[in-house]
Amino acid sequence: MANGTSSTGRSKTVGRVSEMTNIVRIKQGFTTKIGLGADGKPGLLPNEPPVRYVDNLRSVFQLVAFETTKGKTVLDDIATIHFARWVILPGDEQLLFTANFDGGWEQYIHDFVTFTNTGKPTNDNSTGAPWMDLIWGNCEGYPGTKDFPAFLDFIEQGMIDTTLWYPTIDDVTLRDIAWLRQFRRLFAAFDEQALAVDRTQWPPALLAAYDTFKQSVNRIDVTDV
Repeated sequence: MANGTSSTGRSKTVGRVSEMTNIVRIKQGFTTKIGLGADGKPGLLPNEPPVRYVDNLRSVFQLVAFETTKGKTVLDDIATIHFARWVILPGDEQLLFTANFDGGWEQYIHDFVTFTNTGKPTNDNSTGAPWMDLIWGNCEGYPGTKDFPAFLDFIEQGMIDTTLWYPTIDDVTLRDIAWLRQFRRLFAAFDEQALAVDRTQWPPALLAAYDTFKQSVNRIDVTDV
């Protein structure tokens, strides 16, 4: 297993996979409530009673969880993300964010902004909701994402060292996984069509190569991969 670290020394990279862990303070006091507007788009509800910032955060996460019930979410637009997790820590004063992804952390954060906070509808974000603003806007020091260097600094300042991080598979990216899934579907379709062809019509060399390849595929033990 190859080890390495990013330029910050706090976001670790092993092989082709990276991680980052970030903790920021949640604002104290009350603010305008976030929820679904009459147009079905998540945003501020100025006519509702004010709520605590931490409760606003919980409302946003509930909205994201609701989006997952519809199928894809805005996070699916980020082709490099393995997983992302937000946790309101005990005491309701800090927000933990941790993620695993392909490549470097700066590019990952750039993709986060590009795909999740433009305010423009996409296939996976039909309302165009600026999710990063809705989440981190409840935290101290959040500068927004239009000034990307300032947002990058905000994330970096909150990054903490992950004492131990172990990725089980460090040499396969999500794009690799997507390619392999597509290859599996295509091969299954090809194999079905091939079985319908009279084997005596195949050139001997091609038939031998095909049989060897299929036998090798069938012998793959996923527990050993």
